[in-house]
Formats: sequence, C-alpha cells, structure tokens
Amino acid sequence: KIDSVGNIQWQNTIGGHGLDYLYSIQQTTDGGYILGGYSDSNISIDKTEASVGGFDCWVVKLNDDGEIQWQNTIGGTYDDGIFSIQQTTDGGYVFGGFSYSGISGDKTEDIIGNADYWVVKLNNAGDIEWQNTIGGNSFDFLHSIKQTNDGGYILGGSSLSGISGDKTEINQGDTYSSDYWVIKLSATGTIEWQNTIGGSSSDQLQ
Repeated sequence: KIDSVGNIQWQNTIGGHGLDYLYSIQQTTDGGYILGGYSDSNISIDKTEASVGGFDCWVVKLNDDGEIQWQNTIGGTYDDGIFSIQQTTDGGYVFGGFSYSGISGDKTEDIIGNADYWVVKLNNAGDIEWQNTIGGNSFDFLHSIKQTNDGGYILGGSSLSGISGDKTEINQGDTYSSDYWVIKLSATGTIEWQNTIGGSSSDQLQ
C-alpha cells in the first residue's frame, strides 16, 4: 500500500509453498481489500485450505492494514483461476476467470469445451452463492467482469469457439484466432445477450 505520493505504507507477501498468482485487487467498502488469483499451494504458510485440483481460484480478503481476514480456495479437479474480482452492491463479491474442470470439488457444472468462462458469486463471507460455466467447444477465457446498474454483470474475454454450447455466433477468424466475447448476465447469472467481435486474425479482450 502506497500513499498519494508513492511512499510505502505497508506490504504483505501472501502465499503457500507452491505457485500463487494475484491478478485482481479492489478496495472494499470497509476500507479493506479483496484479492483474486490462482494457486496450486496446499496448506502452508498463509494458505489454510488444501488444493482442490491443479491450480485453484484463490480469494483473499484483507483488512485496511493488509492483514488476512478470510480466504477461500475454490476449484475443481483441473486448473481454474481468477482474472477479475470485485465487490457487489449487496456486500458480496463476484469473480470471473477460466476453468478446465468438470463437475468436481466446488464445480457444479461440467466443462463445455477445452476451457470455459467461470463466473462465481460469493456472499460477504466468501461462500459460493451461485456459479455459471459458460463456453463453446474450444478455448474461452474470461478476463474482466463488472456489475452493471441493473444488478447484472458484463463479461469480457476471448474465445476460440464457434457456434456450440453457450456460443451463438461463429468465430470471426481462423481456427487458431480468438475473438472478443462479450456477455451480459442477469443478477442471477443467466445469459441475457452476447456478442462475438473480431476480425480475420487474433483479437483478445483483456
């Protein structure tokens, strides 16, 4: 944590004995912070829950001094990770990322393609309220999620999938070229609309 002129106020190195990656952080309404990334660490050092599969989503809540208040390791048998997390208007949290896992561990829906978007809604204690696995027949990676004014969610990422699964529009490029894939969800996580956007080569929404 740095002050307004860039001086360090505090810092915290957080991890276990494996590989731990932080991709998203947001200040919360209580002055603390919500962190999202992925980890393959088992119980060790700061990690209080065992690995579920390969890499798992790792959510960590800090207080305003950067100390851990709670954490949750969320995943299935294979690799799962968070690229974007934010606090929601009900005081809970929503995160988005990717999943290679089928039904296993915390994963309640089967994998659709090679990798899918994975959206998970948490309550204010970090427990899962609902989740949605969204994808087509190839590789789909969710990089950004935001709550919208109607209480729903807007998702942005990249997709290699053609029409299949949840994907309603063709891939714009060749088999190896990704497109932007924008999806609007309702407040309960159901798809309201989507748009595949791209040209003849690879386009990635980060």
